[in-house]
Amino acid sequence: MFNFLASKFIKNYSDHSRTDVRLKLISLSSIIGIVINLILVVLKLVVGYTTNSSAIVNDGFNNLSDTVVSIMALVGSKVSQKPADKEHPYGHGRSESLISLLVGVLIMYVGAQLFINALHHYASDNVTNFSTIAIIILIFSIITKFYIYFLNKRLYKQLDSDLNFGVMVDARNDILATSGIILGAMVEKYLGVKVDALMGVILAGFVFMPGLDLFKQSAGYLLGERVDPEIEKRVGDIILANDFIIGYHSLHIHEYGKGNLDGSVDVEIAENLSLLVAHKIITDIQRKIKKEIGLNLSIHMDPTYSLIMSDRVEAEIKKIELQARNDYEDF
Repeated sequence: MFNFLASKFIKNYSDHSRTDVRLKLISLSSIIGIVINLILVVLKLVVGYTTNSSAIVNDGFNNLSDTVVSIMALVGSKVSQKPADKEHPYGHGRSESLISLLVGVLIMYVGAQLFINALHHYASDNVTNFSTIAIIILIFSIITKFYIYFLNKRLYKQLDSDLNFGVMVDARNDILATSGIILGAMVEKYLGVKVDALMGVILAGFVFMPGLDLFKQSAGYLLGERVDPEIEKRVGDIILANDFIIGYHSLHIHEYGKGNLDGSVDVEIAENLSLLVAHKIITDIQRKIKKEIGLNLSIHMDPTYSLIMSDRVEAEIKKIELQARNDYEDF
């Protein structure tokens, strides 16, 4: 279903390297999640109040919180799509992580509430009883949550989106919680063993910890956590591949949303090169880094050594100078 809708509403939907396509796919998955969760909310509240099942009603309100998570993901993807402006020269890409941070907080809150509810259930004498229609609704809920889980798991791997990861974790938590409710009720009803509360405590831990991980990951990203060291290594390899560069230092790379990288570095270059030649060398390095890594890199030149001239070196310099005179386009 998702691929069909994506092919109808998103141009070049299979090109995940494009930021606009990536964010539109996230938005589409969020809209699907909102629709499914709203259907579950209506079904569970109607059946829950009709059959006087407080468990079904509570699960319905839980799906309402899932709807909020999907809406937050939709808002995050929409804001991330806004282009750079005067107040936000690097764009709005980090709003995705900001929303993911809030989703992490919401998931931790749900985990804490599950823990509290489990303790209350253990302290009470109430026995969980479900009608046949209630069981059917809960099983239907599990099936739809499996769809949301696998959809967002696939998108998380393809798009590297914290928003899809948050929705995936939330769907998995719902599957575990609803399954635990059914299993606990069955054990209590037929064996007379009160395990629902114990399962609730265990499930609360399964729910809370991924929310904490998402919170820490998003917080680290917003606080300027170091990018993947492999990216830094690739940048360094490209810089040092140029024969006129003998070293570099002060490499700083910042990520302003997935795929939006900006950085700066100081490179050690010969002091006796003309400005035209040095500029051409630096521009070629910047273009190569942009093409292969997607990084907009500002390079500061440190004249740290004198180049010993030879026929081969002079011929190479003249070649670069000729190319530079034919190519004045700034990076």
